[in-house]
Amino acid sequence: MLKQIFAFLALAFALFGSQCRAATCTSSGGEGGVSCTNTFSPTDTTGTYEFFGDGRLVVQFNTVLRTFNLTVTVNHTIDPIDPNEFPPNTQCVTYSSNGQCDEYDFSGTAGGPNGVPVKGQDYQRLITLTLTYDTFQITHTPAFAHAPGDNATAVYNEDILTDYFESPSGEFARLSGPDPKTMSGKLPGLSTVAALDEPLAENDSFCLVSPHEGDRFSVEQDIEVAFRLFLSGSCLNNPGTPIRDKKARFSLSTLDSSGNPVFPRLDDQEGGKKFHWDNEDGVNETDLSTDGLAPGPYTITVFGSKFSPQKVHITLTPER
Repeated sequence: MLKQIFAFLALAFALFGSQCRAATCTSSGGEGGVSCTNTFSPTDTTGTYEFFGDGRLVVQFNTVLRTFNLTVTVNHTIDPIDPNEFPPNTQCVTYSSNGQCDEYDFSGTAGGPNGVPVKGQDYQRLITLTLTYDTFQITHTPAFAHAPGDNATAVYNEDILTDYFESPSGEFARLSGPDPKTMSGKLPGLSTVAALDEPLAENDSFCLVSPHEGDRFSVEQDIEVAFRLFLSGSCLNNPGTPIRDKKARFSLSTLDSSGNPVFPRLDDQEGGKKFHWDNEDGVNETDLSTDGLAPGPYTITVFGSKFSPQKVHITLTPER
């Protein structure tokens, strides 16, 4: 019982600490050129940029060395997409509120291009970006596109996506309203970013093997995440040969006190968030480490190049 109490106290202090180190700016929206500015300092390392109708962007530095202002500007003119990095027919994501695509440009009061902060002088380690937006567009293969360098010469040639979440999804979203989606990525320096959708390399049948919807696991217990892919047909008694998706990944998410998706750190995740191929059983599989996670509900999202994103809901209970 004491272990559970201490675990919940640790979580509460962690949430309180993160709130003390966060700043938020809001914008009422408008046609193009909508900007929002936050101040970052050694004690304010996270900034939330609220663009009503144009998404929410959270910028999180691991360590800030000296104070600077950082401005994010929303533009609806999307910079060129490098065909050597992204496949043909890759599209920017159209937001439901304005029927347009959004990209986010950075500027500030520091010494880098466009006044953005400089790694090693203003901050240390990688920067985490988390973008939330509403869309009626069905996602095939999500991509968090990054255009390194000056805003004026930006070309999207990197995909920084590390985590992805959507709820609800598919045709239900089209009938019930826009589909809220969240993506996260890491990058060494700030410059233009946007949400993209790549076409599927194949449209295969995804069959989740484990875990099952609603499964419960205790904290510190590893969770096997496994699925089979078939070129066609259903999951039940499929006579086809299972295939591999080398680009398949998973993300783990939960909701904060405001109902916003967050992606907890998985420090002990061996092999990252990719799947390996079990040829004997014909499954793509990996083990999800729950070390250090708080009890509560979570969503596991699996995404790759041959199937649309899939998810399953689980619950973590206190360590036994």
